[in-house]
Amino acid sequence: MRERLARLRYAHVAWGLATLAGVGLSTSRLTGVHGPESALLLGLLLPPLAGALGARMVVDARRQGTNRLNAVLARATFGALVLWALPVAVLALDQLRVRNCAPAEGAAFMVLGPGLGTLLAALVGVVAGAWIPRPKMATAFGAAVPIAAYVAGLWTFWSTPAIFVYDHFAGWFPGTLYDEDVRLPLELVTFRLVTVSWGLCLFCLVHAFWRDDPEGPRSPRPLPFVLGLLFAAGGLVAHAEGPALGHRTSPDAIDAALGIEARGERCVVHAPRELPPEDLRRLIDDCDFRVQRAERALGVHQQRPLHAYFYRSAEEKRRWMGAGRTFIAKPWRDEVHLQLRDWPHPVLAHEVVHVVAGRAAEGPFRVAGSAGGLLPNPGLIEGVAVAVEWPERDGMNPHQYAHAMKSLSELPPVHQFMGLGFLRLPASKAYTSAGSFVRWLLDTRGAAVVREVYRSGSLGSLGSVDALERRWHAFLDGVTMPPGAQELARVRFARGSVFQTTCPHTLARLRRELSADLAAGDDRRLLETCRALLSIEPAEPSALVTLPGALARRGRLDEALAALAKLDGLPAPLVARARERIADAYWLRGERERARRIYEELLAAPQGDAEARAREVKARAIADGGPAERLVRELLVGPHGNGVSSPVAVHLAREIARFRPDGLGAYLEARQLLMQHRYDLAMPRIELAQSLGLPTDRLRDEALRMEAIALFATGDLERSEGRWQTALDRPRLRNVAREWLDRVAFHRRRSDPPQPNDGS
Repeated sequence: MRERLARLRYAHVAWGLATLAGVGLSTSRLTGVHGPESALLLGLLLPPLAGALGARMVVDARRQGTNRLNAVLARATFGALVLWALPVAVLALDQLRVRNCAPAEGAAFMVLGPGLGTLLAALVGVVAGAWIPRPKMATAFGAAVPIAAYVAGLWTFWSTPAIFVYDHFAGWFPGTLYDEDVRLPLELVTFRLVTVSWGLCLFCLVHAFWRDDPEGPRSPRPLPFVLGLLFAAGGLVAHAEGPALGHRTSPDAIDAALGIEARGERCVVHAPRELPPEDLRRLIDDCDFRVQRAERALGVHQQRPLHAYFYRSAEEKRRWMGAGRTFIAKPWRDEVHLQLRDWPHPVLAHEVVHVVAGRAAEGPFRVAGSAGGLLPNPGLIEGVAVAVEWPERDGMNPHQYAHAMKSLSELPPVHQFMGLGFLRLPASKAYTSAGSFVRWLLDTRGAAVVREVYRSGSLGSLGSVDALERRWHAFLDGVTMPPGAQELARVRFARGSVFQTTCPHTLARLRRELSADLAAGDDRRLLETCRALLSIEPAEPSALVTLPGALARRGRLDEALAALAKLDGLPAPLVARARERIADAYWLRGERERARRIYEELLAAPQGDAEARAREVKARAIADGGPAERLVRELLVGPHGNGVSSPVAVHLAREIARFRPDGLGAYLEARQLLMQHRYDLAMPRIELAQSLGLPTDRLRDEALRMEAIALFATGDLERSEGRWQTALDRPRLRNVAREWLDRVAFHRRRSDPPQPNDGS
């Protein structure tokens, strides 16, 4: 009896730890259900326990004198299945409390992740117990093999461009913890077929060499030995073809998929082969400028070239390095990974700062962190990037958004966002708060202090954090705020953290479908998607704002107005967007004056400049009437409320110019050409629009901005600089003009020929 209890003790301990793991995961909404996060965490914990347990099964069988392989394998398999089933059952019960919107996919993650990994580890443990005579060493070896695989996975993460890792024990590490757009990849299924191949290899080899009688012949049994070698060959071939199968990646594989590698002064740009040469040149110049600007802000030097990878789409980026809609930097590899966007790229500056700031960091990952950079501080990492990039959104910078958060009593304390607590905050609040705080440090203490804080990974060298926080808050109180700032801030900070959201991955998928439904003009499908979103998250802003317009376009005006009435309490800019979509529906139905009144009323709402310009043009077109009104409606609203393609928009803009005496048509045409990067064709249309005159100040400011960018893009730095100097006097353009003047100065310094030395 005592021997049996001793044999079971190892299993009971392992099963108890697995159950506690399930209970621990249940404390978070994100990990408290079957899904990729809980599967990964169980995939890391359970295999070492299963490996040790498998080894103990062999040791116990030897002690009992029952050295039968089938019995040992049955016990090891049973022990591993119980080890896996206990936490999975706990999470299944927790789903009575926390909703799981994708139970089938979640179950697949549990099977393909810790399920197969735990069984493979148990088989490794049996092999260890069979070939290592010392019980403690065999047990340790069974537990150590999965851990060694994790270390190899960490090496893959460090040594390749990929942020994803496929591991035969842990399963799949998708990369960023805050990316909501995570789906079950086909690559995980094919990778697990390889795992099965290795498992069958071990199974066959154990059968080939196992002897119930220790004194029996030692030569392997031919059939299982040959089968084992065949399965091993299959696993090796699959490993060799890993990049083609999507199980791993390499710089060469990515370059082959993209097609272009081009060098600038500071950057090496990797881009799609079909990218026009002039667009490639602009990407290189933009990257060179961003490196120089980050160096100047932080007082460091980026010695090695920065490699910037630009993918065709989020899906291509996900395929080759793991992050779909999330932009990524790997400072230790001097790499940034982005998908192509407008020029200048809206996120390149942020990611470049991560790499350049790495020159002030320690450790193998070159990021802010303690213990020599091994324990990252995400608040400092992202705070420095935002502080140097200093983005402006809807006319407000991070200081102004932080002021608005403070006024709304939503500004998180410094100790929360300057550490791992950063990851538990909604991304918009975390990035903004950290960016504002670090920018304040940079402006008041200087780059040397920020570099030291970044190197150490903490604020400890700056004294009392509470005192720092009070001074930062006092500074924020004095920040000048634009009209409607609080309402614009409420829009930006409306979405919660991925850790606090029910079914975040399903919501992300439905938001993508909502955008696709809008682009397709499929209002019937749009209504279904809105209702699906609202059934999960009743306060989902994208669905609440979209629903009234979809109902109105379907002719269900009473329902549209009822849906609009339910938006009380939402930020005013979101309510304004919903009202605008109802006005668009009225306009399409021929109720012109009703639509115009709404557009004009909305001009008083808090809003970004782009929204205000569109509403101004719509209201003015209806007020002026005539043939141009229908053309403006078709261009800005579309025949079915979903807009029009760029070639059609250019045609409509040309037609508008025929019927209006001002420059609105030429202006609208120029915007379309700029979006297609045809700056040479846009320039004469902008000049024509300005000579004929534009009907509002916002349009005149935007035309000035477009002109200055087009002049720069076509190489006329002198005239571009002059237009940006003029833009400094326009409040809406002042901040963007300063950055562009820096860009002009950078390109002038680079293009100026070196001056001869006086002593030459």
